[in-house]
Amino acid sequence: MTKKERVLAVMKKEQVDMIPAGFWFHYKSDYTVQQMIDEHMKLFRTTDMDIIKIMQDYPYPISGKITCADDWYHIQVKGTDSEEFAKMAEIIRGIRKEAGKDVLIFQTMFGPFKAASMTFGDDVLMKYSKEAPEAVAAGVKIIADALEEWTKGYLEAGADGIYYSAQFGEIGRFEKNEWEELVRPYDLQILKVAEEMPEKYNILHICGEPEYQFETHVEWFKNYPADLINWSVKDNHFSLEQGRELYSSAILGGMNNKGNVLNGSEDAIREEVKGILDAFGTKGIMIGADCTIQGENISLDLIKTAVEAAHAYKK
Repeated sequence: MTKKERVLAVMKKEQVDMIPAGFWFHYKSDYTVQQMIDEHMKLFRTTDMDIIKIMQDYPYPISGKITCADDWYHIQVKGTDSEEFAKMAEIIRGIRKEAGKDVLIFQTMFGPFKAASMTFGDDVLMKYSKEAPEAVAAGVKIIADALEEWTKGYLEAGADGIYYSAQFGEIGRFEKNEWEELVRPYDLQILKVAEEMPEKYNILHICGEPEYQFETHVEWFKNYPADLINWSVKDNHFSLEQGRELYSSAILGGMNNKGNVLNGSEDAIREEVKGILDAFGTKGIMIGADCTIQGENISLDLIKTAVEAAHAYKK
């Protein structure tokens, strides 16, 4: 099997020749196009992982100032004719050219609500979400409409799908009815783009926030369109086996993103991978981490060990 065939088989919960794996981490936001291409290809080639997740840590070009509720109706987002989008699309095309066609490439996207938080601040966003939810919804819709076009542009530039970071379902942030009105519609607006295009895919990452101890309502995302789904097992105390019962999607993850793959021994990494697969089985799973690998001295050698352990697994 090619890497692409292997991951597609996992999505369909078919038997694979070996268990695929994928890991990622953040890059510097001041990287040039070529530096970003080079760093992604270095990770891919060194570790032999099975997909490429493009982690472009560039901010979305959103402008405006929130001093009152009415300001949410007047924020602006640059379109796909912007310099900022052109840079990201060039990176996708460059990685596709380097990687070839036999591996799936996913563009990381943050949801419209998270984009608003990064632009205006979480405190401001939450304040007006409680005081003026209709105004916030209008502003988030402006962002979502723009990011929907960005998503189409990413896929047209050569990405096979979107790795969507779904946030703002954290325990203690919103009541479910608030979340369903303010957050969910705009998540789905972005996710539907790949869902409705032929041979395009969604990886859904259910992401928590540090101020909420990374704990999130994993059950709220049950019906999100996803070909692979990922969440923090350790932070939510929600196992891969429980996820298999809850979600219809195949599963990505299992490993502690701040544990062995960051600073453990090779033997510990192999044991962790083996334990995950012994418990879960070999269908409908791709080995990865709870979230991006976070911490100092990230080691490509340790990531390679985890990939190799997945590839070599025999029950």
